[in-house]
Amino acid sequence: MSGVFQENFTKAFNGNSIHCANNNQPGGISKKRKIEETMDATGERLFIRGRSFLPVRGGCDVFSTEDWKPTGTSLFCPVKQDVYVNLHKYDQITAAQGSFFTADEGGDFQSSVVGHVIHLWRFDKVQRKQYISQSFLFTNQQEFMRVQTFLQNI
Repeated sequence: MSGVFQENFTKAFNGNSIHCANNNQPGGISKKRKIEETMDATGERLFIRGRSFLPVRGGCDVFSTEDWKPTGTSLFCPVKQDVYVNLHKYDQITAAQGSFFTADEGGDFQSSVVGHVIHLWRFDKVQRKQYISQSFLFTNQQEFMRVQTFLQNI
């Protein structure tokens, strides 16, 4: 990641907003970029075939929703398995913290929890506006910091 982009990323991420360059836009991230860094001791690659994948570990402290409601009434369902999110599909990434609602495996309300959420935004060409396509809720501070560090190193 270039120094300017990393500096802007850090400022924006700490301020709960970040804009990620997209390959479809001028000045986007090069498709042929190679990187040899690893996420952790398991040797998971940051980039696979020119695509950037965000590894999200499934577990009892990670939740996801594809139905974000600005009223704060979205239900986050548990992420049971590891997920790799293709970051090139999204135009912007934002982060927030607060209280959120979690659901059980059946999708029924379970509890209200405090945590950090990462929103993945896309642009709707028909309605000509951005919307939150997917959100991940982390109730474990350490796991959120791992994901934040990963995003800063892109």
